[in-house]
Amino acid sequence: MKHLFFRILLLFVITSGFSQNAEKKEIIKFVQLTDLHVSVGNDNDFLLQNIVKEINNSDFEFVIVTGDLTNRGADDELNEVHKILSTLKKPYYVVSGNHETNWSESAGLTYKKLWGEDRFVFSKGDYVFIGFPCGPYMKMGDGFVKHEDVLWLDKTLQDNLKNSNKKVLNFAHYPLDNSVSNYKEVLSVLQKYPTVATFCGHGHTLRKYDFSGLSGLMGTSITSLDGKTKSYNEVIVSKDSIRIYQKELDKPGVFKFAVPSTPSKIEIPKDNPASLNPFIKDIASIYNLPAFDKKNLYFTNSLGEIQSVNLKNKAVNWKIQTGNSLYFSPIVVKNNLIEGTIEGNILGIDTQTGKQKWSTSVGGVLVGSPIVENNKLYTESSTAFVCVDAVTGKLLWENKLPKSYSQGIPVIHGDKIIYGVWDSYIYCLDKNTGNLIWKWNNGNENQILYSAGNVNMVATKKRLYFVTPQRFLTILDIETGKTLLRTNKWKIRESMGKSEDGKWFYGKTMEGELVRVPLSDDLELTEENVIAQSKVLDLKLGYEHNPAGIIEKNNNIYIGSRKGEVIIVDAVKFEISKVLNLGSSSVNGFSVDNNGKVWTSLIEGGIYKLD
Repeated sequence: MKHLFFRILLLFVITSGFSQNAEKKEIIKFVQLTDLHVSVGNDNDFLLQNIVKEINNSDFEFVIVTGDLTNRGADDELNEVHKILSTLKKPYYVVSGNHETNWSESAGLTYKKLWGEDRFVFSKGDYVFIGFPCGPYMKMGDGFVKHEDVLWLDKTLQDNLKNSNKKVLNFAHYPLDNSVSNYKEVLSVLQKYPTVATFCGHGHTLRKYDFSGLSGLMGTSITSLDGKTKSYNEVIVSKDSIRIYQKELDKPGVFKFAVPSTPSKIEIPKDNPASLNPFIKDIASIYNLPAFDKKNLYFTNSLGEIQSVNLKNKAVNWKIQTGNSLYFSPIVVKNNLIEGTIEGNILGIDTQTGKQKWSTSVGGVLVGSPIVENNKLYTESSTAFVCVDAVTGKLLWENKLPKSYSQGIPVIHGDKIIYGVWDSYIYCLDKNTGNLIWKWNNGNENQILYSAGNVNMVATKKRLYFVTPQRFLTILDIETGKTLLRTNKWKIRESMGKSEDGKWFYGKTMEGELVRVPLSDDLELTEENVIAQSKVLDLKLGYEHNPAGIIEKNNNIYIGSRKGEVIIVDAVKFEISKVLNLGSSSVNGFSVDNNGKVWTSLIEGGIYKLD
């Protein structure tokens, strides 16, 4: 009997040991870092270095970084973060945030050089870990997961879960709600697989969410919003739960909340039906507007492709590959389709064959909208404003004053050419020589995010009208660059344009209103008088920050939203005549074909003929 007791006790101890080992093996411990916001030498720079040292001395297995590594996406900031993260003794995985994709002096090339593709997938224990970027890309907008990344997400999960009982943990910078304009498309993929939770950043606050039934876990930024708390996120995944701890330096992690480790039941809200079918629906994202000749439409995409499409039968005439994503707006001059690349090359392509006729290297990155006069193309890279012969590609002159890139369309005014740059300045050059005539900024050259780098300025004979993200309407003397008026009566961020007859300035406010201001050299420039002479129309858009230019054609004013809506306003009655729901992503603006028809494109890859 005594021997039997000891045998039973021994069996219990052995079984218990196996059970504990099995339970230990099921536990996954990792760190989520998010919203680092490092600039070289700032507090977060040194804080991140100390966090990395602490992680290296911990028993956590790996690190996942969910975006906003930097403040401005600048090369020196990206290199600094890469240097610090490279000292991790644990594996780490990174996706970008809006501060890397919205403002980037290399248009994303430096990030790609340092970390490779901006997405990851790996397996650990019972889970597939997968992450992807959400943009927005090189212009103000909501988050948006590129169509090619949605396809990658679906295919990658399908491949990694084949003949497997593994579950999914998803990672992105943005929450998967209205913060991402096509979040329903992303959720429809995650719904197909046993997705347990999605981890995000962006909000700078440790918080639990429900994203249409999917458990959402927002990590805290390394410095809290009030600046008082320095911490990061520890995650422990067990058989039954995912537990989140807030970890301050040199202190034990504090448990905050947990979610079940069972797959979520995702229920996706229904979309409103689209008002119009696209003329073209591409497989990739489109960041600019199409160009036209009499027979064909030309467009570029985020895969680096340039395509020619027949306007009558929609047949693809030709398609060529250039490399990285294309942001530069294509333009047709005679038989040349001209396109700029983020490698700093201006390409001249035969519109009939798609063969490259010439290439001119101007350096920097080309992400803007050129203007042509007398077969001379004027545009700006991030290192020079240039004038190029649009037929031969010969560089006629360059001015290397700018210290950043430009996205708006330059204004040609007599012998002057005027443009805004993301270096805080507006430049006025002699269009024949490139010599500087004057430059202007708002007195705060250190705040580059207030720059007029993505606005389409308009002019009268004597005055220049424009807005900036600082939300001031500014009027300058066009000969001298002297400030004549600045008013923040209306919170117009970047979206602006003018009437077809040149009598009105149009601006869209961040409250979703259309403002009409007289374009007149005789207008008395006091704030009170300008306000009195102006008119405001509520477009019923609510909060709005889409930077798309506004145009008027045949007494119709066209305004684009961040949610894929086009509002058409009767210019005579100054009232809404039509609202078109085209998709879910930001409208890129409007262009007019050779027959006077208005077109638009959406970032999600649709091109639409509006009349």
